[in-house]
Amino acid sequence: MKAEIPDWAKTRVMPHVLSIPVYVPGKPVAEVEREFGISDAIKLASNENPLGPSPLAMDTISKTIAMAHIYPESTSPELRKSLAKRYDVEVNQIVLGNGSDEIMQMLAHVFLGTEDEVIMPEMSFSMYKIVTRLFGGKSVMVPLKEYHADLKAMGASITPKTRILFLSNPHSPTGTIFNRADFEELLDTTRKRGIIFVLDEAYREYVEAPDCPSGIDYVDRSEHLIFLRTFSKIYGLAGLRVGYGIAQPWLIELLNRVRLPFNVNLLAQEAASAALMDEDHITRSCKVNLQGKEFLMQSLTNLDFDPIPTESNFIAFRPDCDAEKLYLGLLREGIIVRHLKSFGLPSHIRVTIGLEEQNVKFMAALKKVANELAHAGS
Repeated sequence: MKAEIPDWAKTRVMPHVLSIPVYVPGKPVAEVEREFGISDAIKLASNENPLGPSPLAMDTISKTIAMAHIYPESTSPELRKSLAKRYDVEVNQIVLGNGSDEIMQMLAHVFLGTEDEVIMPEMSFSMYKIVTRLFGGKSVMVPLKEYHADLKAMGASITPKTRILFLSNPHSPTGTIFNRADFEELLDTTRKRGIIFVLDEAYREYVEAPDCPSGIDYVDRSEHLIFLRTFSKIYGLAGLRVGYGIAQPWLIELLNRVRLPFNVNLLAQEAASAALMDEDHITRSCKVNLQGKEFLMQSLTNLDFDPIPTESNFIAFRPDCDAEKLYLGLLREGIIVRHLKSFGLPSHIRVTIGLEEQNVKFMAALKKVANELAHAGS
């Protein structure tokens, strides 16, 4: 329930804070089961790994829990060493966050002042806008072009007030990507203008397209670039909140000046280090995702529900009926997906690619609810 802020308190709060919306995540399973009096609901709304955490990570957590009364090392040295080895970079090029969104907040803290501008695609991860407002900045929203981030238009939106540019690849919530040539052109433009380029690669491990650029290929020759990744998606550790950024050392040094101590907890550090080494889990996760993507893309196409080709672990689609009514009908069937109204796509729904049985259950419920809406004249 939303609490009413007293008038006297509003006069003490920074005005830009009052304008910040509260982040709304996908509905939890327990909430849906309570609300509709059902059981065995499945969540396909937040792009979590349906296989769960890496077995190596779970084993590590069970061995580490006895140390939970002791503070972790604040700089997460072992995890940073493992990441440095994985990417062939120096340890001082890595910063850890309580999720990659905390690193976005660090960046805004360091580089933004009142009325500074931040460029981002429309219909993208809401935290870009939230962290911008948090420090009094102004979001410059660039419309998508056929569900893709329009990199040329983003470059054309740069002004003397621009401080940061946020760009995700693949894009969420559409799952689309961009090519190397367009990326390199925008990267060069931002370098010349002294703008911090934040490349959000939360879903990069799922990409199959060979022409999709990767931040690691550019970070050592682009002093203004930082790319972000997370253990929440393919590594299956969303509940532990671990993200990381890789950039040149001077930028990491600045972020560490505003990073809170012990921001990544002990279990998260140890579990992430183990998950990073679990190649079997990563391979299996990619295989399950690819199989599920092929099934869902074909099934949605057969229904004329206009799925957007994706390079991620989710699919956005436009049903031939009222998307909000379809979303609510799926909730009653125990299927939690994401209605994309809050992203600016009110006619679309996003579904996480799940296990085979989850995908089949989703399609059965989708057909049932869509048929009911058709007969009701929706």
